[in-house]
Amino acid sequence: MNPVLSIIVISYNTSKITIDCLRSILKDKGLEFNLKNKRTRSPPVEDDHKTPTEIIVIDNASKDDSVSAIKKFFTQRHPDHPQGEKDPLEILRSAQNDVPNFTIIKNNRNIGFARANNQGIKLAKGNYVLFLNSDTLILHSAISQSLNWLSAHPEASICTAQLLNKDKSIQASGGFFPNLLNTLAWSIGLDDLPLINKLIPPIHPHTPQFYTHDNFYKKDHQQDWVTAAFMLIRKSTINQTKGFDKNYFMYAEELEWCYRIKKSDPKTQIWYLIGPQIIHLGGASATHHQNKLINEYKGILAFFKKHKSILQYKTAKLFIKTGILLRSIIKPNYRNLCSKI
Repeated sequence: MNPVLSIIVISYNTSKITIDCLRSILKDKGLEFNLKNKRTRSPPVEDDHKTPTEIIVIDNASKDDSVSAIKKFFTQRHPDHPQGEKDPLEILRSAQNDVPNFTIIKNNRNIGFARANNQGIKLAKGNYVLFLNSDTLILHSAISQSLNWLSAHPEASICTAQLLNKDKSIQASGGFFPNLLNTLAWSIGLDDLPLINKLIPPIHPHTPQFYTHDNFYKKDHQQDWVTAAFMLIRKSTINQTKGFDKNYFMYAEELEWCYRIKKSDPKTQIWYLIGPQIIHLGGASATHHQNKLINEYKGILAFFKKHKSILQYKTAKLFIKTGILLRSIIKPNYRNLCSKI
């Protein structure tokens, strides 16, 4: 039996975190990994209502033991599994005398987040694809909750879950497409002022923890783009738009793809849902804060260069450099970022 859902996880030097993520996937009560025997079972059993699912892990040339540890996890009980708690993998294995429908690919170099996900897309057999960060933990069957919602809403092509920090506070997850006005507001910090985000839809809306106490992420709604930390999408939409732009290494690649999706079908909808929830540890594969910031600047500018006029691209670049110089008044070491964009 072919899977209905394909889950793609990119691994890079996050051995234990990735295994924790995989274990949380297996705990989703609405997913079925026993594809080998499911169609031969008669009479039907209780699990027949579950969604046939495959897991695809793409390792971007990790220097740690990620590949061997992940393979070990899928072939024997993991030694770090909490005592006294039923191991979902053990339950699966006893039910089917086999491992879950699982594929792992090891790259010989780090080809970046976008290209690695595109590798996974080529292997995916499902009608739906979930792009899931390795530094996430699935709560309360969030994957099957999201899939049930998307399959019941043909007007939508993408949905995401509510992302939470480790302390269960709400984490930002997507927002609105960049334009010159919101790029200026973002670059120089205007969007941190009260009411500005009401007047200028922001690239990155604030969470409820911010001093303005925005409620953007506290209700279901449509938005322009969602983060690929948890991005559930129809395979038909992928086929129509050809996946992530391979020229994006990391940061803003999902924003750019969502823009192409909306451009190819202006009526399609992209939804943020608060029912399904996951924990996103955030930045487990990233290193220095400045590197993350510079990559985000580069991602936004790549978006302008690809989709907007040369004048808009140069203006956006000026706005970002101005913002960097303003930041450097407080943090002088930021000044050298101007030369990197």
